[in-house]
Amino acid sequence: MATHSAPRMDEILSPAAKETLKHLELHARTAVEGMLQGLHRSKRKGVSTEFDHHKLYQAGDPLKHIDWKVSARHDRYYLKRYLEDTSMAVRLVVDRSASMAWDSGGASKYLAAARAAAALAYLVVRQRDSVGLALASSDGAAWLPPSSADSQVVRILRELARREAAAPDGLSACLKTILESGGRRGLLVLVSDLLFPPESVQRELGRLAARGHEILILQVRDPMEEDFPFTRWVRFGDLEDPSVRHLIDAVLLKKLYREEFQALRDEWQAWARKLGAHLASFRTDEKVETVLSQYLAFRAGRAGV
Repeated sequence: MATHSAPRMDEILSPAAKETLKHLELHARTAVEGMLQGLHRSKRKGVSTEFDHHKLYQAGDPLKHIDWKVSARHDRYYLKRYLEDTSMAVRLVVDRSASMAWDSGGASKYLAAARAAAALAYLVVRQRDSVGLALASSDGAAWLPPSSADSQVVRILRELARREAAAPDGLSACLKTILESGGRRGLLVLVSDLLFPPESVQRELGRLAARGHEILILQVRDPMEEDFPFTRWVRFGDLEDPSVRHLIDAVLLKKLYREEFQALRDEWQAWARKLGAHLASFRTDEKVETVLSQYLAFRAGRAGV
């Protein structure tokens, strides 16, 4: 097992990956009811700065929307109608607990999670939506409030790149803070390996969903953790508690471990279905842009686009 220091920005979102991601914008724009709530303008009427059309005044209509110049020309009262701004806020919550430092070769789970978060941030800002970031661990969360500025992607990259996975899990406390801070309803994306007792995190996600937030969970899986390919005695340690170490016969443990690993995944899937959330899973040896492309296509298909 190898652990890595904080990744570089070009490791998280390379120029080549950025080019590949551009085609995802089409999926995001067509999946109006999907992950990014693609199109910002709808025919729902509200108050914004973009004019849509005039409408004859009817009793009860607000006088402040009367276009006096047009009304004077036609000797009838006309209202200005506007397109409602339906942009949304996306909050990325990345698990920075020590278990995310695991790397069986190629990329750590934290690096894979950072790449997924960076790719989503890039897509969201291209959609002119706002995106924020929370890096969660027990030593305190790092926060970037939602913004739609082009520079927000750079801020998110810098925050992801200057930190590394460390300390015990702090996801439930981070999610509770988001809930208590209020703010506009939007899409909350949790990126984690989900290898922890799920009750407290599921409780906070459920409370966020009850407040009207859409929940997307991206589970990061390491090939070695999933496949458990060991065929001899192996000494295992707890990344979140270095004092815990056990020498185990991996051959005897293999069947039980794989069953427990799959049972935890099944539990998360069943819980997500019940909540109305969506859970997508990917391995650290998969290209994150491919995973996101498949997911967006799925969402577009589910929306009937």
